[in-house]
Amino acid sequence: MSFAKSLSEKAMGLSLDSLPSEAVHISLRAIADTIGVALAGRSAPYLRALETVLEVDAAPGEATLWGAGGRKASVLHAAMINGVAAHALDFDDCSTTMGGHPSAPVVPAVLALAETLGATMAQTVEAYITGVEVETRLARGLLPHHYEKGWHPTATLGVFGAAAASARMLGLGVDGMANTLAMTVSMASGLKSNFGTPVKPMHVGQAAHNGVLAALLTQNGMTANPEAFEHNYGFFNLFNGAGTYDSDAILDGWDGPLELLDPGIAIKQHPCCGSAHSAIDAALALVDEHGLFAPEEIQSVLTRTHERRLAHTNRPEPKSGLDAKFSVQFLTAKALTEGQIRLGDFADDAFLTAPVAKVLPKVRSEAHREDDAYLGEVAVTMRNGSVRSATASTKFGRGPTNPMSDETLRGKFVDCASDVLGQEAADAAFTVILGLKPRDGLSDLMRGVEGPGVGKGQ
Repeated sequence: MSFAKSLSEKAMGLSLDSLPSEAVHISLRAIADTIGVALAGRSAPYLRALETVLEVDAAPGEATLWGAGGRKASVLHAAMINGVAAHALDFDDCSTTMGGHPSAPVVPAVLALAETLGATMAQTVEAYITGVEVETRLARGLLPHHYEKGWHPTATLGVFGAAAASARMLGLGVDGMANTLAMTVSMASGLKSNFGTPVKPMHVGQAAHNGVLAALLTQNGMTANPEAFEHNYGFFNLFNGAGTYDSDAILDGWDGPLELLDPGIAIKQHPCCGSAHSAIDAALALVDEHGLFAPEEIQSVLTRTHERRLAHTNRPEPKSGLDAKFSVQFLTAKALTEGQIRLGDFADDAFLTAPVAKVLPKVRSEAHREDDAYLGEVAVTMRNGSVRSATASTKFGRGPTNPMSDETLRGKFVDCASDVLGQEAADAAFTVILGLKPRDGLSDLMRGVEGPGVGKGQ
C-alpha cells in the first residue's frame, strides 16, 4: 500500500462522533483566532495587489473574503487571499510539533469550501481536525531536519493539511484523499529565505489554494502517482533526504491523543515570530520585577535563544516593520523599554521608536544548544554594573499547559477585528463562532465577518 493511501486511511478514520467534545471547542477557538488575525491582516498593502493580479473583482465567486465588505471570490481565490491575510501579521496559532502555524493554511480552505457547499459546523470541524492531524503528524516524521534544511513547514506541510481537509469536505473518501495528497506533493513549496518579507504570508495563501486545487482536480478525475511520497524522486527524499525522515512515525499513534489536544494548539499573545517569544517573555519578566527600563540606564543586553530559533531571528538592524517582527534584538528592546508588543508596533514609518532606537545597538544575541529548544534568556547589564537576568520557555504561544481563556481569546479577537468590523460587531462575531452547534450552517458566521462596505450600502 502506498504511503499516501496509508495516511489517508488514518485520516479518514477520524470521526467527530468518536472524538472528545473538547476537540470541537478547541477547533472553534482556532477558527475564531484565525479569522480574527486575518481581519487584522486585511490592512497589509500587498493584499490588494494580490486581488488585482487575481482579477477577483472581475470574476466574483461564492466564497467570502473576510473583512472585505461583502466581496466574494472563487473558492480557490478566497482560500488564497484569506490564507495570506491569516498569516500577514504572524499572529496566527502555532504547533510545536509542526514548527509552524497549523490553522492558517487549513481554516481558509475549509471555510471557503464549507460556505459554497452549505456544510454544517460538524462537517467543517471534522475537516479542520483532519487537516491539522495530517500536517502535524507529517511533521513528526520530518522535523527537525525539514525545518533546519530551510523549508517553511507552515507551507510545505500545511499544504497537505489543506489538501486533506478539502478532500474531507468534498467527500472524496480514502482513495480520493490519497490521490489528493499524492498530487499535492508537486504543489508544496515555501522557503525560510523569504521570512521577513510579504512572500512568507504568500506561502500560506498558496498552501490553502493548492490544497483546495488538488482536491477539486481529484474530484474532476485528475490522477497522480500513488507513490509520490516514497518514490526515489518523491517528497521524502527530495524535501528531506535519505536517512532524515521516519515515515513510520507519521503513521503510528493515530489511536492515541489528537495532536490538536496534545501537545495542542498554541495561541499567540505576541504579534511576531514565535521563535522570539521566549526572549520577549524573559524581558517582560524583568519589567514585571523592575519596571520599564530607561534606555540611558542600560549598558548592554544579551539574549540567548536556541540556535534553531536564532537562525532566522538574528536581525540586529531591521529595515522595516515586517522585518522587525523577526528581529529578536528589536523585540527584546521593545519589551524592555515599552513593556508590551502590540499590533500597531510594526508600521514601517513608526516601528523604530526613540527608546528602541537607543537600546537596539546595545543588544547582542547568542545561540545556545540546550535540550530545551524553547529556552530564552535575557541579561541586562546596567550602567552601575549590576546585571538583571531572567529566563522563559515559551512554546510559540499559550497551549494546554498555559491555556488562554475564552474571554482572553475574545479580547484578542476583538482587538484584531474591531478596526474592520467595529468593536460591537467583532464581539458579536466571536460569540457566533464559539456558539456554533453541530447542525448549524455557517451563514451567520460569514455575514458576521464580511465587514462594512460593498454590499452594505457603503
